[in-house]
Amino acid sequence: MHYIQRKILRRLMYAPSLNYAKMRPPGVESNHFAYHLDQLMREKLIVKDGRDYSLTEKGLMFVDRASHEAMRPRQQPHIVTSLYITNDQGQMALYEHLFQPYLNLFGPLQGRIHDAEHIAEAADRELFEKSGLSGVSLTHRGMVYIRAVKAGVEVSKILAHIFSGTTTGRPELATLRDGIAVWKDPAQLTKDQCMPGFVEVRELLVTHTDDLFFAEIETSMV
Repeated sequence: MHYIQRKILRRLMYAPSLNYAKMRPPGVESNHFAYHLDQLMREKLIVKDGRDYSLTEKGLMFVDRASHEAMRPRQQPHIVTSLYITNDQGQMALYEHLFQPYLNLFGPLQGRIHDAEHIAEAADRELFEKSGLSGVSLTHRGMVYIRAVKAGVEVSKILAHIFSGTTTGRPELATLRDGIAVWKDPAQLTKDQCMPGFVEVRELLVTHTDDLFFAEIETSMV
């Protein structure tokens, strides 16, 4: 894939839609840009609606499997740690995604496991990287395999190690480039506001208090 096409996809990764001018990278001639935009549309990665452009289901699937910086597909499984951190006020440390395919959706503090990293080490690292929190005792509660489908297209597949932990008060949370960590009552969110599998995992945490759980979850994205 040409580097201009990767730049276009990267811009759309951080917005629900963009017009022609906002998608065009600085220093790229208009006719050159138009050619690569047309190629992405021919590949059905981008669709035009009125004056705006957005990612198709195929495009969402592509960016979910690509590195954020280079926009190149990763040759690795989508294995993550998901952290369900609550406080004594009934709130959770939630992560609002500012990138596709979960743009503007809330979910747990979550991130990919690095090579040669133990699962518990990955959980502690993600806790700090996504929220700035440290020193929270985490318990491995189970695993879930989540398939997210949109308009019949499998957009995302995640194998998640689920951890839970508790803290007191509302410790200050970090603000990151790709998302915002906030304290929020999850009961105030609708399912459509949450990333795939979030509601189902919360139910599993309530019903499996004494044993490790495993579940396969298939859910539809709006």
